[in-house]
Amino acid sequence: MSFQYGAGSQKKLDTVHPDLADVFALAITRTPYDITIVHGWRGEEIQNALEDSGASTKRFPDSYHNQTTDPSIPDPEEVSDAVDFAPYIDGKIPWGETHIFAAIAGVVFCCAAELGVAIDWGGDWDGDGNTKEHKLQDWGHIQRRRG
Repeated sequence: MSFQYGAGSQKKLDTVHPDLADVFALAITRTPYDITIVHGWRGEEIQNALEDSGASTKRFPDSYHNQTTDPSIPDPEEVSDAVDFAPYIDGKIPWGETHIFAAIAGVVFCCAAELGVAIDWGGDWDGDGNTKEHKLQDWGHIQRRRG
């Protein structure tokens, strides 16, 4: 089965670093699950509201969602180095089905490797295969590796 992003997801992908956008453009063609993009770039109001609610641990502008560190980007304050994604099944997001998030993350990792883009995943921040050792598990978060 082949999926494509809806207009809302594509609009959010248009706010992320081009390398991440390319990774997710490839991933949607290879995943066994439909994907929705929850967040790309986030401004101050949304970022701080998410931190206030406990959905983020960072205030603006300290999140990877708030800017890119890529010096080749003309307006780095308006480009995200992170993408929040979720599976989209039967018209809804199955937030508790972390194995589906992990499966999609695996596809994203394969696509990133193919394109030569270094990424980190919020389900296993240090990439050692142990998802249970992390205090913060952000199953639907992929970020461009900095540095």
